[in-house]
Amino acid sequence: MGRLGIIAASGTLPLELAHAARLQGERPFIICLNGQADQDYSAFENVSFAPGKLKAVTAALLEKSCNRLLLAGKFTRPSLSDLKLDSAGAALLGRLALKGDDKALRLVSEHFAQAQIKILPNTDFLPNRILPNNYHFGRAITPTEGAALTLGVNVLSQLGALDVGQAVIVQQDRVLAIEAAEGTQGLIARAAPLIDASADAAVFVKMAKTQQDKMLDIPVIGIATLKSLAEAGISVAGVTAGQTMLADPLEAIEAELSVHGLVLTTLLESSCKPSGIAEHAE
Repeated sequence: MGRLGIIAASGTLPLELAHAARLQGERPFIICLNGQADQDYSAFENVSFAPGKLKAVTAALLEKSCNRLLLAGKFTRPSLSDLKLDSAGAALLGRLALKGDDKALRLVSEHFAQAQIKILPNTDFLPNRILPNNYHFGRAITPTEGAALTLGVNVLSQLGALDVGQAVIVQQDRVLAIEAAEGTQGLIARAAPLIDASADAAVFVKMAKTQQDKMLDIPVIGIATLKSLAEAGISVAGVTAGQTMLADPLEAIEAELSVHGLVLTTLLESSCKPSGIAEHAE
C-alpha cells in the first residue's frame, strides 16, 4: 500500500488528521498551501507550494509514493492575480474558472485520479467527528425556531442541485441570507445586520448539497463558526446528522456552545426532512 498525502489549508483539521493517520500506521506526507496552511507541520515530512502549482504538487506526491490523498482545512480561493500557476495548474484553471465548489472539486479529483492518486474522505481517519442522529446540545428548541429550521432545510434542499452553498440563516419565516461564494463566515457577517433582536432567535442551517460528493466536501462546523454565530446573535444551529464533520473535538465544541448559550441540533440523516429536527433538551 502506498503512502498517504495530505494537502493542508487553514485550521487545525489537517494537523489532527496527520496525527490520527500516524496512529493508524501511516507516514503522512504534508503539502502545505502557501497563504493557507497555518499550523506547525514540522513533526511530519512536509513541503510548501502555492495553490496554483498543481504539477509540482502532483509530482511531489508521486515522488513520495503517495497513492491516497486527503484534502483538509478551510481553503480560501485566491484571486486570479495572486495565483502562481504551473502548466498543470493553468490547464486545469480553464476548466475550473468560475465553477461552483462541487464541480471544481470533482475536476481536482479527476486530475489526481489520472495520476493514480485517490482522494479519501477525512472521516476515514477521524470517524468520531461525525455528529450522529438525534444529537442535541442546549436548551429545547421553540416551535418558532423549529419552523425556521424547517424553512432552512427546505430552502437548501431546493437549491442543492444548483451548487450554490451549504448554509442559510432564517429568522421566523424570513430567509435572511443564503451562503454563496463568500463562504460560511462571510454569510454570517452579511446576515448579522439583518437580525431582529426583538424577535425569536435566528437559526443557522448547514447541510450537504443534493449533488455534493461527501468524500470530497463534507459539510464542516467548528469553534470558529460557533463564535461567529454568537457574535452575530444567532443562537440555534442545525446540521445534517451523519453528514457533518466537526472541525474540532466534540468536547471543545460543547464547551464553546455552553460559553455562548448556543444550541446545536441535528437534522434527519437520510433526507433532512423536517421531522428529523430534534426538539428535546440535551
